[in-house]
Amino acid sequence: MLRGSVNGMFNPGPVKKRDPLFLYSVKRIPREAVIWLVALLALALTDPQAGGHFTLCPLAQAGATFCPGCGLGRSISLFFHGDFAESWRMHPLGIVTVIVLSYRIISLFQNAFKPHGQSN
Repeated sequence: MLRGSVNGMFNPGPVKKRDPLFLYSVKRIPREAVIWLVALLALALTDPQAGGHFTLCPLAQAGATFCPGCGLGRSISLFFHGDFAESWRMHPLGIVTVIVLSYRIISLFQNAFKPHGQSN
């Protein structure tokens, strides 16, 4: 028989309750910040030079030759890979988008974990 077993079944002991402070802090994480952070990480980890580009753009799928948003994801990916000139050529707002989204993520986290009663 195993040590700590009851009727041949393992008994790990009393169940520990989760730390309420930890659960409170996890609930305070802004979902919008997580979504933007995951999106930027996904673009940072993709290879912008890989062939077989998949698009969700409805204009591109309809056969339009111009779309103001097409190339933005590849531009951001090129930016994260250090190819700034090609990033700018692919879409001029790619670098601006990274800066704006980074600022938004930081401000959302700062506001979420600001002590209560502080306005600034």
